[in-house]
Amino acid sequence: MERVKDKIYYQVATDRDYKVGQKLVFDRNTINGQYRKVMMTKFLLEGKRASDFIYSEINKKFAKLKKDELYDLAHILDDYDFTLRELALEFVREKEFPDKPSRLHCLYLSNNKDTSLSNLNDFVKSKKGKQFQVVAIKLNGTIFKAGEVTIARQGESMSTYIEQARAYWSQNNIDDNKIKEILFEGTAEIVEIIKEIK
Repeated sequence: MERVKDKIYYQVATDRDYKVGQKLVFDRNTINGQYRKVMMTKFLLEGKRASDFIYSEINKKFAKLKKDELYDLAHILDDYDFTLRELALEFVREKEFPDKPSRLHCLYLSNNKDTSLSNLNDFVKSKKGKQFQVVAIKLNGTIFKAGEVTIARQGESMSTYIEQARAYWSQNNIDDNKIKEILFEGTAEIVEIIKEIK
């Protein structure tokens, strides 16, 4: 973790419509997109718990899931794994690394413009119909750099994710070329809109 003053980093913003000069605050009261996804996602299929829906299909004489039902089920399982991973990361951070920025309340950043522009292309492919901006942001606050240890969605147990979370939060002095994400808490100002897709 390190303190930064007037440091410039980059973000791919989704549906934000930032303006140059806009000031932002990221602290433990901020509700970011990660928080909304973890806390608001429901694991329902056609209004039922996904497992109840599947059990009811199994009990039918000629059970057959449609392609869109299978897609929805895969999406639910992916969201469930995402939520479990993020809850493990937050659990470990709160208990063992409380000085580090919370993934559920921070701003996610890249350390260079090229990485953000590459991430923009990935975001556009995966989230069609959204508005995107690559922005340069001046920061004053605390950052945490993650690079060598990242935690993919693996369908693992909570205890495995907790072990991996300890390794994630233990990272220090990451070489700038190995940074995968930067978490920020503090005050920020938009200083440049580099690219927009509306």
